[in-house]
Amino acid sequence: MLAPIVASFYIVVGNSLLEILAEYRGFEQPPLAIRCALLALAALVYLIVHESGHRMAGVFMGWKCTAFGIGPLEFFRERNLWKHRRVKMLWGAFVRQMPPNFCRFRPQKALTLTSGPLASLIVGGLLLVIVLDTQNATVFALVSRLALVILLGLFELIPACRKGIGSDGYRLRQVLRGGPELDEMYRDMLGEASNHCFVRYRDWPREALVRMASGDDPYSIYLAYLHMLDSGDVEAASSYMRRLIASLPEGEASPFYAYEAAYWLAEYEGDVAAAKRWLERAASDESNVVRVQAEAAIAAAEAQWERASALVQRGLALAHDPGECGGDQVDVERLNKILSTAPVGEAAVTGA
Repeated sequence: MLAPIVASFYIVVGNSLLEILAEYRGFEQPPLAIRCALLALAALVYLIVHESGHRMAGVFMGWKCTAFGIGPLEFFRERNLWKHRRVKMLWGAFVRQMPPNFCRFRPQKALTLTSGPLASLIVGGLLLVIVLDTQNATVFALVSRLALVILLGLFELIPACRKGIGSDGYRLRQVLRGGPELDEMYRDMLGEASNHCFVRYRDWPREALVRMASGDDPYSIYLAYLHMLDSGDVEAASSYMRRLIASLPEGEASPFYAYEAAYWLAEYEGDVAAAKRWLERAASDESNVVRVQAEAAIAAAEAQWERASALVQRGLALAHDPGECGGDQVDVERLNKILSTAPVGEAAVTGA
């Protein structure tokens, strides 16, 4: 509650000071309706300036923008295409960015968080200089309100969280404190980073993953499994997968986990029956590359090499460009590995 109170107080006092300054300099104030319209325009400019500050820092460090939104519209990246959708009204704006790696994540994330308020300070300060220098009443009326509202971006540094949405200051505190709060930030970003950037699962921060997976959260266990498997530690990956399977409810399972469980059971455990049961527990999605991996692994385990080869080719087509996405590179390697155990004669027939 502190941030809204402080911001409201700032707007009331700042606007009063501007009116006093306008009267002192002999500037006639515009009608109330025009002043309200100017404040609304200033609010839009403020959002653009503030979020552009976040994005400029991301561009400088090579971070990839995966989504941004303002009001009721959200624009998001799906592979190399941008799409949009209507969402629940957001009284503000946001930019979501993913790092090219997690080697220097904390200082880089801190920079992206502070760059928005810094942009507000720089632009608002420059506008304030114009306000103090101008002799034109119209320029004063417009620019003074722009400066007033844009400088409001500094209050984003106040740590505050409402309905799960944290201010820049709140998230900056998470980064600086580290520990469980930083782990939660990692948890929210790792999968998306590998889906949009050249970050493989093995590049994720291992210590954070082990801490997160020490609890009972299925998604955290799943992330640890992916990391260990891509790192070549099959034993550790298998341990996490067994824990994941044990934690999932009976009945219809989320395809998210069911396809992965089926792939692991067929490829690493050789348990075709159990793998098929997991596929049956999830709704069929022929466009899901992990489901295709699972089906190919089952076919290979049953020595159906022609079918396995056809499924591998389908999966490779779904994997898109492994040179652009770490997750796709993992999928391509998995698919090629499935046929690596084919007998020499069969490999020649299937093209493996």
